[in-house]
Amino acid sequence: MTRGLIGSLCVLVASLCFSLICFAVPVVKVAGNLPLTGPIAAWSGQYPIGFKMGIEDSAKKLVFAPGNFQIDFQDNAGKPATAITVFQRQKMNDFDVYLSGTSEAAIALAPQVQSTKAPHFLIAFDPFLTRQGKNRLRIMPNSKIEGPLFVKYAKMKNAKRVFIINLNSAYANSEFNDIVEPELKKAGVELAHERFDFSAHEFRTIALKAKEFHPDLVYICGYSTHLRPLLRDLRATGVTKEGTIMAAMDFVDFLYDNTSKDELKGVVFACPLFEVNGAVKGADEWRADYNRRFGKLPSYVAAYAYDTAGILGKSYSKFGKVDIDSLRKSMPYDGVTGNINVDKDGDIVATITLAKVATDGKVAEVK
Repeated sequence: MTRGLIGSLCVLVASLCFSLICFAVPVVKVAGNLPLTGPIAAWSGQYPIGFKMGIEDSAKKLVFAPGNFQIDFQDNAGKPATAITVFQRQKMNDFDVYLSGTSEAAIALAPQVQSTKAPHFLIAFDPFLTRQGKNRLRIMPNSKIEGPLFVKYAKMKNAKRVFIINLNSAYANSEFNDIVEPELKKAGVELAHERFDFSAHEFRTIALKAKEFHPDLVYICGYSTHLRPLLRDLRATGVTKEGTIMAAMDFVDFLYDNTSKDELKGVVFACPLFEVNGAVKGADEWRADYNRRFGKLPSYVAAYAYDTAGILGKSYSKFGKVDIDSLRKSMPYDGVTGNINVDKDGDIVATITLAKVATDGKVAEVK
C-alpha cells in the first residue's frame, strides 16, 4: 500500500514537473514572407533552408528543443501585393518574429509589421529601410554597405568617368542617387546614368551609350536575371576590359548556377566575405556540411539566414525570449559569415568586400 502510494506520488510529481517545464518554455513563432518562386528566387530561394538549419544546429549547441521555434515560410513570388496577402494570413495565426524580402515586398510590409511590435528582419537591399522603425533589424548585406564599395573602387582606379546602369527600383535608385553619386561628384568624377525596368532583358542601346561615353568604369546593378544579358551586351561593345566593370552583389548568383568561371573573369563585384576563399574561419567546413545535408552548395544568402537563426537561438537560450532588446544584446555574434553586429539603425556592420574570380576559379579579394 505504501509502495503504491509512493509510486503514485512520484508519477504525480513527475507530471507536475513536466507541466511546469512545458509551461515555462515559450514557443517562438517565426513567420517568413519571401520570393520562393519566380526570377528573384534565384537569390532568396535558399533562405528558408539555411534558417531552419540554423535553428536545428542552435538547438543542439544551446540545448533547447528545435520545436520551440515554429517556422512558417510562405512565398510572395517577389510581388508586393502578394506579400501583403501573405502577411495578413500570417498575422491571423500570430507571430513573434517576422522576416520579409526582398526590397519591394519589405518596403510594403514594414509599416504593417511595425504595428505588431515584433522584431522584423529585413532580407532587402534598400539602404535606409531599417532606420525607419525601432523593431527592424537586418542581418544581410545590403545597399547601405555596398554603395561605399562602388565609391572605393572608383578611387582605387583613379577613375575620371563612370557610367552607371541600374535597375529602376527603390533600393538601387537610392543606393546610387543618395550614396554613390554624391561621393563621386565630390571627387570630381564625371558621371552618366541609365536605368532599366525589371522586365528588361535586352541592353544593346544602353551598352552603346556606355561605349560612346568612353568610361573608365561601368557600374551595373540589378538581379542576376538582368546582369547576364547586360554583361553580354556590354561585352559586344568592347567596354568590358579587365577591371572596367563593377557589379552589384547579385553577381554572386553566377557562382552557383553553372556559369563558366571563364565568363566571370575580369568583372569586379561587391561580395560577402563568406564567398571569398579563406576569408572567414569555418565557412568552408559549414559549406561542406550544408552540401552534405541538402545536396547543394549554399550561397551567402543561406549563410546569413543560418547566422540570423543562430542569433535567435542565442537570444532564446540566454534570455528566455526573442525580442528586439534581447536580439541586440545577443550581438556581436561569431557566425559562418564573420563577426556580426549591427549599428544604431539595426543594420549589419559591413561584412562585404571587393572581389573577383581569380585565374584558379576561386573568389579573391581585390586589394
